[in-house]
Amino acid sequence: MVIGLKRNGDLMSFFEFENAKVAGISVCLGENVCLFDEQPEYYNNNELLCRRLKKTIGFGKRYEAAEKTTTADLCAEAALKLIKSMRLDVNEIDAIISVTQTPDYYMPGNAHVLHERLNLSKNCLALDVELGCSGFVYALFLSYLMISAGMNRVLVVAGDTLSKVINRKDRSEAPLFTDSGSACIVERTIQKTESFFLLKSDGKGVTKMFQPASAYRCPSDENTKIEYMDRDGNIRSAENFFMNGLEVFNFTLTEQPMMLQELLTRSGKEAVDVDYFIFHQGNKYIVETLAKSMKIPFDKVPCFFPEYGNQSSASIPGTICAQGMMKEKFSYSLVLQGFGIGYSWGGCFLDMRDPLILPPFVYGEENA
Repeated sequence: MVIGLKRNGDLMSFFEFENAKVAGISVCLGENVCLFDEQPEYYNNNELLCRRLKKTIGFGKRYEAAEKTTTADLCAEAALKLIKSMRLDVNEIDAIISVTQTPDYYMPGNAHVLHERLNLSKNCLALDVELGCSGFVYALFLSYLMISAGMNRVLVVAGDTLSKVINRKDRSEAPLFTDSGSACIVERTIQKTESFFLLKSDGKGVTKMFQPASAYRCPSDENTKIEYMDRDGNIRSAENFFMNGLEVFNFTLTEQPMMLQELLTRSGKEAVDVDYFIFHQGNKYIVETLAKSMKIPFDKVPCFFPEYGNQSSASIPGTICAQGMMKEKFSYSLVLQGFGIGYSWGGCFLDMRDPLILPPFVYGEENA
């Protein structure tokens, strides 16, 4: 059952579901470990600056995929481990939704790449979503819609290998991101559950986080490959990922507290009703600043950026998996909130009951 599809601009972005649940989550990390301490080019070989950046931004450990490891590889590994752990029959998966900005090919999308890789049924719908840090929440919303339309089980995979499009000499971007792929099973349930979604977009943010060249608006040529240095000393080309950090930070602190308040108000919930608030792990400073501005106790806001970096579209499931290693109970309520490229942002309140949460693992890890 879905509630909220009303022709009213004030309600169209808010949805309530009663018959779907998250049944399991897994995340797979790139195989190469990068330690901030061991990359002095990102802190000018200044130990004092290194300590300050580690304390404030949270730089620590991140993971990069090997040269030939793709986003589909990471998502497939996460999905295979989850399917095996849940003892699922792949023929009972009704749809696969893939979220990524770094697909294996321009065409077709990773949904069909993974459909073949996982040997899914011809009756299994395959759908691609090109979003970043908000993508997991958007894909969850689509999966809940599918369940409400009659499906029984949906596989959501989300991940990115942004190290392949970020210039290693870009000191503002390169030390932030982890290559990661995740898998999530959403199932129909006869037990009534409370799930609420709130989704928003603003196309004015297109040029605040984007890869300016190498697609069809600005095809790759000898000029787009030329590297340049910005006023902060970051080196990149038009074919590399670019983020206007100040604009993105302002967008985050302006829109995200308002979204959370609206989500709780429309859901009839209060912060005390939520066990954990899982925010996109942009960096440690952003997560802690959001928690402080929203007056949420820090023990309710997991932050694993120092251990795993910014996992882009896999950030939220990656945080759930990391937090899942520490939790003492298996039925709890979550607020998930993702925000980023587009601009695009979304939040949801989920009633989680006994999901299988697997700890993060590295691609190619023995017995993965």
